[in-house]
Amino acid sequence: MKKVKMVYGWILFSVIVQFIVLSYLNFIYLPGRGAVKATLYEEDAVQIKNRSMKLPKDVKDVTVSFDGLYTAWISGNKLVISDVVSGKTIKELSPPGGSFTFFRWLPDRDMLIYSIKEPDNKKGRVRISTYDIGPELERSYPDIKGLPEGSETIDIELSPLTNVVYPMIKTSETRARIYKFDIMDNLSLIMKTDLTTVIKETMYSDRLIYQTSDGKIKIRNGKNGKTSLIPVKNANLLLEVDDRDFIYAAITDDRGEITEIYFGKEGQEADEWSIIKPDKPLNAEDIFVTPRGAIYANDIQKREVYALDGTETAGYSGNLLTVLDDYVVSVDGDKLVFIVLKK
Repeated sequence: MKKVKMVYGWILFSVIVQFIVLSYLNFIYLPGRGAVKATLYEEDAVQIKNRSMKLPKDVKDVTVSFDGLYTAWISGNKLVISDVVSGKTIKELSPPGGSFTFFRWLPDRDMLIYSIKEPDNKKGRVRISTYDIGPELERSYPDIKGLPEGSETIDIELSPLTNVVYPMIKTSETRARIYKFDIMDNLSLIMKTDLTTVIKETMYSDRLIYQTSDGKIKIRNGKNGKTSLIPVKNANLLLEVDDRDFIYAAITDDRGEITEIYFGKEGQEADEWSIIKPDKPLNAEDIFVTPRGAIYANDIQKREVYALDGTETAGYSGNLLTVLDDYVVSVDGDKLVFIVLKK
């Protein structure tokens, strides 16, 4: 009889704990985090092929998702998200009382993260939000308040696997602050720096990779705040961090052109990092590292991109926008053009 009572006691205890946790999520944690729409859906596989999409007039800051299926741009005071295949608008976001200052697609899923600059008397206030296309889910992080007047977000790094967000906020003509939202949305100031600082974030661990004005590339441990330098001492230009947490860093010559590219992971020695030497020095803006870690260079004269490992080349029309894992994307007049990378 005692054993039966003990079993029922543990069952009752388990039910009470679950009720408390669910009540916390329902009444405390989720309210105020934005509208949530739960939808059951299936995604049909979309064929990878050449395609184009007509752009409306007077759009600016066009961006595309990692898989080339969605695009976003600014039109007037709205942030517009569209389906590339159908050409239809999916969502129009408005900044009530403020203005959009930054937005980007996540490197591994169809989620857009964006920032709104909001007036707050003579202070600055910034809001970071996301929109996830699949479940049609909107989410906002707590406002960053008490900033200098006119402050605005100029970069955001987010890892969906750790749920850690690092916004970089311009606070003056020369200075910036880097903040951090942890998994529970707690906000902390990481550092004050200048506008030349470049930030990237790893996917599988809480690590902020950043390059300072003196060309040093550092790794900041998000758990204890300790920093270390990457092992390639002469590398002075941070390029990217791919979705496997490989860090891509370059060595530049006196003209600032790239002569060598190294890539490796935290914890590896310098001789364990791989190296690629381009046939000729390259401008940093002509280098593209895809989420899967392919490295491409843009030949502006020929209007084509080529893999630095020599595996493929693809031409494009108009002005090159970006290089994805499967596509070369360009803007040609009023069209957004996707050309498949042959592999």
